[in-house]
Amino acid sequence: MISNSLTTKMQQKFAPAQIQFMKLLQLPMQSLDQRIKEELEKNPVLEENEDKNDDENLSYNQKDEKEDNQENDNVFDVYFQDDDIPDYRREKSDNRVDPGSYYSSKNTLYEDLSNQLALEETTDLEKKIGEEIIGNINDSGYLTRSIDAIVDDLFFSQNIEVKSSDIEKVLKKIQTFDPAGVGARNLQECLLLQIDRYKTKNKETFLEKQIVSNEKLFELFKNKQYQTLLQKLSCQKDELEKAIENIKNLNPKPASNSTNLLDNMYIVPDFIVWNNDGKVEFQLNKTYDKSLKISQYYSKMLEKMQKDKANTESKQAITFIKDKIDSANEFIMALNKRDETLNNVMKTIIDYQYEYFLDGDITKMKPMRLIDIAFKTASDVSTISRVASNKYCQTHFGFFLLKDFFSNAVEDTKGNKVSSDIIKSTIVKYIDKEDKQKPLTDDKLVEILKEDGYELARRTVAKYREALNIPVARLRKQLS
Repeated sequence: MISNSLTTKMQQKFAPAQIQFMKLLQLPMQSLDQRIKEELEKNPVLEENEDKNDDENLSYNQKDEKEDNQENDNVFDVYFQDDDIPDYRREKSDNRVDPGSYYSSKNTLYEDLSNQLALEETTDLEKKIGEEIIGNINDSGYLTRSIDAIVDDLFFSQNIEVKSSDIEKVLKKIQTFDPAGVGARNLQECLLLQIDRYKTKNKETFLEKQIVSNEKLFELFKNKQYQTLLQKLSCQKDELEKAIENIKNLNPKPASNSTNLLDNMYIVPDFIVWNNDGKVEFQLNKTYDKSLKISQYYSKMLEKMQKDKANTESKQAITFIKDKIDSANEFIMALNKRDETLNNVMKTIIDYQYEYFLDGDITKMKPMRLIDIAFKTASDVSTISRVASNKYCQTHFGFFLLKDFFSNAVEDTKGNKVSSDIIKSTIVKYIDKEDKQKPLTDDKLVEILKEDGYELARRTVAKYREALNIPVARLRKQLS
């Protein structure tokens, strides 16, 4: 039986301006520059503003908004009542740091290997096989598909019928590319490729290859059972020490720090922080130094068309221009709101961690959570999360991700709350000083930390050690 009924439900919807702002907020500086360029290309009414203080360049919408600012601030007051930002305007300083590039990253591995493949003398078939192989090499440099799987992929996706031996032949060629070790199917093959690339005719290289190529010997090496390894190889202790050192110097992830790529891109910091005679100051690093405005040409065209008698074509043109102007205004306001929010959040972080930012002493870092900054800025936690996401900060004592300044609280034996980062730095300090023939176990670290006033469970110490990418004691053990 069919019946009609009414139901009510609540549904949250985001306004376009709010969505625009959230998307821009989470973009790092480098991506923001690209996003601005894209908007300039697709919206003809949006232009670069050479004179930021020229009121003549404001659109009619912006002029009205400026005049009515006291009564009705802007569209974001409606959309972001929970995220209102307190008034804050940073003072200008002559000591500002010039924007620049700091950490370099590389072209994609796929592009680099494809460029090297293009330089090889290959048939059309070998080139297609090579492209398929390269497409299955991950960011660490390892081939993630089996030979048989690649044979099937070529047949079903490109209708190319090949043998496993054809794949192997091209793979061998790719394994000669830079970086050394690329195209390996497992760790042992990766290390062997590097040994062969740098081999010399001496006893040490022979031992290296013998250790890595033999499954049982390699297992002894991984578990640092050096005494047993010494007995199995029947070699001198100093020879084994040298071979072990050489193997350790090989790169288990060959593509992670390749230095031979053709072009460099740069990650620039979103914030620059410095100590100005005992006072911590900062600036938002705006690499895109021009503000945006609405084109006067289109504004005047719209005014003229609205005054004239409208026909069907002019009505469509009016609608088109108005839509573009509205879109441009939303984008400009979102950019301004982004800058204001970033400045406010960074100022609050510095105020919270002021002692730490003076000299970078990790022991002065306070526990700080996203919710702490959200409370102080009267913002939502999701807003702070977006600000901290993928943003970099250059300080006078190093280069950090913004999220590095956030940490959980740990209570010491006196009841004081300290940052978990302090515990981690303490663990690193003791491990750096340990006897490498008798490295500190997690249980021993628990005892030492307790003497320093940090009473932690063994599993907590193990969690911090793993977060620092420090292996267990038996894997830190050295032969001498």
